[in-house]
Amino acid sequence: MHRRRVLGMIGSSALLGCVSAGASVTADVPPAPASRRRLEVGGAILEVRSTGVEQLPMPMLATWVGDAATMIAAYYGGGLPVPGLEITLVAAAGSRVGFGQHQDGRWIRVRYGRRATAETFVDDWVMVHEMLHATFPGLPEGHRWMQEGLSTYLEPIVRARAGATTEAEVWRRWTASMQHGRPSAGDRGLDHTHSWGRTYWGGTLFWLMVDVRLREATAGARSIRDVVTQIAARGGNGRVEWTTAQVIDEADRATGTTVMAQSYAELALAPGDVDLDALWHRLGVHRAGDHVRLDDDAPQAELRRAITRS
Repeated sequence: MHRRRVLGMIGSSALLGCVSAGASVTADVPPAPASRRRLEVGGAILEVRSTGVEQLPMPMLATWVGDAATMIAAYYGGGLPVPGLEITLVAAAGSRVGFGQHQDGRWIRVRYGRRATAETFVDDWVMVHEMLHATFPGLPEGHRWMQEGLSTYLEPIVRARAGATTEAEVWRRWTASMQHGRPSAGDRGLDHTHSWGRTYWGGTLFWLMVDVRLREATAGARSIRDVVTQIAARGGNGRVEWTTAQVIDEADRATGTTVMAQSYAELALAPGDVDLDALWHRLGVHRAGDHVRLDDDAPQAELRRAITRS
């Protein structure tokens, strides 16, 4: 969808917890009502509001929001690259975190089950995904795959770096779903084929390949993190519109390579494919049923480890 329409969610995961040490309640404002809380994380003001029948306690909800923002701020070097967010949490039936929406780098709305527990929010991925949308510029219609793919790719990385999930879990998720992003007969490239699989997992596969190729081309000195922090430093967040050409130019400038431009030509302008079996093999990711085994003697095991650590 266009940036000024609501961006949806997809995926699933399980993870462990993260403490929101970087989140604080601002002290220079009057006490908020029980259904509201103001947080400051990484220089950004987060206005949190809970609505719906049988809302859960605001301290629990604020911790959930603060944890997600703190992890993202840490990935970006300590600052959250958006001035602020209005976050509405909607109590609904059930015990899980539900549908999330982001709009314009300003608003996030997430449904949560009124029977959810603190552990439910510790295990959540939705809030991180939606906040990551706010850190990346809006793009023209037809390029939603780049936005959705980036949030889907970075979300488990951000959480793994924070100790909120494991390396094995990240690769378990990716090996379970990444094949949905490969082109099928009649595909014309990511810019021209807008199916569910190509939008979400095709976009995720694109960013994975950019990350791998950057690390290969620079002997591990550059990665996707250099790309997104450069874009953020140039004012690129969800509140502004960029062209895809701007994203590509900043990515290659930040890394001193042409990896982004080449990958875009191969996978977005044309239906380039990726041999996932060969990729998993050289990274040392072996799937058996619903589990993965990570081989630290694989040719690119060090590169694989670096993806979730740096």
